[in-house]
Amino acid sequence: MKEQKHQKRLFLISGILFTALAGSALHFLYDWSGQALPAALIAPVNESVWEHLKLLFFPILLFSAAEALIRRPNPTFLPARTLGLLSGLVLIPVLFYTCTGVTGTHALWCDLLIFLAADLTAFFVSGLLEKRLPPRRVFCILSVCALALVALLFFRFTFFPPAIPLFQDPLTGGFGIPPVSPG
Repeated sequence: MKEQKHQKRLFLISGILFTALAGSALHFLYDWSGQALPAALIAPVNESVWEHLKLLFFPILLFSAAEALIRRPNPTFLPARTLGLLSGLVLIPVLFYTCTGVTGTHALWCDLLIFLAADLTAFFVSGLLEKRLPPRRVFCILSVCALALVALLFFRFTFFPPAIPLFQDPLTGGFGIPPVSPG
């Protein structure tokens, strides 16, 4: 039992660090790849708030899959991690728009703190819920559906974003993948 707690704590800390580092690297993947379309699916293609949600979603998804294979957690792991991830995804725009609304400006340091707060929140909520959720098969099915839906929304809105501020690049005023410049 003590060994399981230690292992779980190790994965919690590793997940937070992995997400922070992988999310930071993912920020640059689209440009590093020469703006390859496969990279556009998982990495931000512009500076919109929506595109930056990918920085949290895909690293946590990858880490959680690896953790599930290695740690063999209890049946509440997937629903708990899904709810934790969704809470982190909601926190990013809430904090971003609160911060920019209060200060009247946008600051990189604030973006970094928001990302780290969302990362910590996702894993903290996940850890709390893993102990408290009842093990129900339907929760696992709903979790898989929710994660698939969010991934599909990222894929779709990368190419066909709604024309609302959440999807607008504040630097260019554009939406979705920026037009490729000749040359």
